[in-house]
Amino acid sequence: MTITPDLIPHTEFHTGIWLLSTRRPEWYYFMKKKNVNHISAPAFIKTVDRPLRGLVKFLHKHGIKTTPSCSGHHIRERDLDTIYSALEKDRTEIINERLRLKDVETGEIYFYRDKNYQLPWMRQEFIDRVSIYQQKGVIGLRLDHHEEEKARLLKLKISGITIEERDGIVFLFTDGENKGDNQHIWRRATRAVKKLLKEAVTISLQET
Repeated sequence: MTITPDLIPHTEFHTGIWLLSTRRPEWYYFMKKKNVNHISAPAFIKTVDRPLRGLVKFLHKHGIKTTPSCSGHHIRERDLDTIYSALEKDRTEIINERLRLKDVETGEIYFYRDKNYQLPWMRQEFIDRVSIYQQKGVIGLRLDHHEEEKARLLKLKISGITIEERDGIVFLFTDGENKGDNQHIWRRATRAVKKLLKEAVTISLQET
């Protein structure tokens, strides 16, 4: 079992599960593992970034699964410094005891211990890299049984959003041009996706 707090490319968020320390839930850990995104944790929606919650709730209500997501952030340097300090405490637990982690989608508990564990970066490198990395956002829609909706969504144009298909999943990526302040972009995306899916349902009803 390999668990890492490293910066996973946004295009690979869906290739594993995401875990939070139950003691210090300041930062997500990633574990490479097949993930079908079956949401069973009662508090899952609280782990979704606020700009994405409306969209995620709507999609789940309509039977569309979503992949691990991020709205994009603008965390201040001093707050990133605090996060790094929490990760150092996690490191001590991983080496000397075991770190208790929870899968945010299922609520399943994992324990991680590695006597040789080290953080992937020094403090300033972490701050510098995250300052850039955090600005982009992503969410994936599993439209396995919604082929018509998938085709229409892939043609959709939303300012500030790139839409593409990977591994059978339709992804919405922000362009990272707003220094992490993507709230207005996700509002546009939420309105556009809701409109498209509601129209698709109307068309489907008319054809039956």
